[in-house]
Amino acid sequence: MTPRVHVTSAASGGIPLVEKLVHDIDERLEQTIDAGERARVMTIVRQCLTATLASPGMPGAAVEDRLAVSYLKPSDVIAQGLVAMSQATLYRAVEDARFYCVTPRGKAIGRAFPAWQFSPPVPELLASVLRQMKDLPSSEIHAFWVTPVDAFDDLTPAEVLAGRAFESRAALSAAQRGHLAQAASERQGRVIAQLAALPSRSSDLIS
Repeated sequence: MTPRVHVTSAASGGIPLVEKLVHDIDERLEQTIDAGERARVMTIVRQCLTATLASPGMPGAAVEDRLAVSYLKPSDVIAQGLVAMSQATLYRAVEDARFYCVTPRGKAIGRAFPAWQFSPPVPELLASVLRQMKDLPSSEIHAFWVTPVDAFDDLTPAEVLAGRAFESRAALSAAQRGHLAQAASERQGRVIAQLAALPSRSSDLIS
């Protein structure tokens, strides 16, 4: 069953302003230039809009969409409509490497879901990476996602995959905004490349 991600309306701030503008511009260009050229143009447009609207002091910074750093109980994931699944189906989705969970802090058993993985466009991008991590403990899986990486200018793989910063991050540099502005497929590929070094990683890459 395909997860149904809960998305609010653009008017309520649920959809990033950059994404709305990119969508509107892309629609206007659809009948003007061919698909290949339009894709190249839209990559430049996305990078420029992200760099401008996410700059400190710019109006767009106030509506920038951020990733949650919280953890959710399985019942909360279902109750908030983040997936169109029963709790049993959600557990099976973890077994199928479509989502992941960790043991709640301070407890020996139980499941807690890092909330960031349910934010668009993560559910569509996450499984391809998680499938390559199935042999790892859940603690190492989560550590990989939330540990800053030098190659990403101190962004975490989770932020790069999502194209959005965590809500706990105070500000973004121009280099970091550039990483987040890349196309989804490019961001996913870079995260997978980072994961490829995992077996031979140094102890401080994931700790």
